[in-house]
Amino acid sequence: MRWPFPIRHPRIKQLLQRSRQELLWLSYQLLPPHCPLCSKPLQAKPDGSIATLCNTCKAQCQSHAPSRCPRCDEPYQAASIAAHQCSQCLKTPPPFEWIKTAGIYTEVMAQAMNQFKYHGHPTLAKPLAQCILDQLSSDITAYQPDLIIPVPLHRNRLRERGYNQSLLLARLVGKALDIDVLAQAMIRTRPTSPQSLLNASKRHKNLHGAFKINHTLPPQRVILVDDIVTTTSTARVCSELLSHHGHTVAVIALGRASLK
Repeated sequence: MRWPFPIRHPRIKQLLQRSRQELLWLSYQLLPPHCPLCSKPLQAKPDGSIATLCNTCKAQCQSHAPSRCPRCDEPYQAASIAAHQCSQCLKTPPPFEWIKTAGIYTEVMAQAMNQFKYHGHPTLAKPLAQCILDQLSSDITAYQPDLIIPVPLHRNRLRERGYNQSLLLARLVGKALDIDVLAQAMIRTRPTSPQSLLNASKRHKNLHGAFKINHTLPPQRVILVDDIVTTTSTARVCSELLSHHGHTVAVIALGRASLK
């Protein structure tokens, strides 16, 4: 809640803030907020705000494998003493600096993404973006990006869905960290089959020539935002295109899955 006029007197500020907290508390008593994933009641914090997910669902969306590739975030089956790149990154070095995700692709995250992407629940963008921010804010800030670019949807898919889930996440992350988001930096030039329906060997071919740069920009440090990373095909194709135009790219996403 923001007041439509500037409040300068400290005492008035204090009274208005207290009134706001009391109103929020009352609203939570009349209409208790619930976790959007499991419907459990959410508790109000001392400042009057509430968690966006319950502790159980949040932990599931932010869980990590004991060891993972430092370049592409591929989860390893067993813990490793020393960080080392996965065989894919060693065999075919990716065109991005790194991929970092909020967590592994758990059953809870799969449920959330299914509702977010395919069942018309764009309001899930806020709690899912918060998972990204909780886990990756320091990494993003340390990278010192100039710009955030979401993975684009083809116009046909955008018309069907009504929103680009990656753009919604990108805008919330950008707002929280004060980083500009350029929604139309890239466009998808042709419709493609959903990556989730293809095996690893077909995913890269599916995206070949599917993107193009839509803005002329000087070389930037870019954060590319995706939703779920599996084979890294989307991240590689988009990062290669951006790198070809002089940009340095790092990738963030909500979840890290694996075909293995």
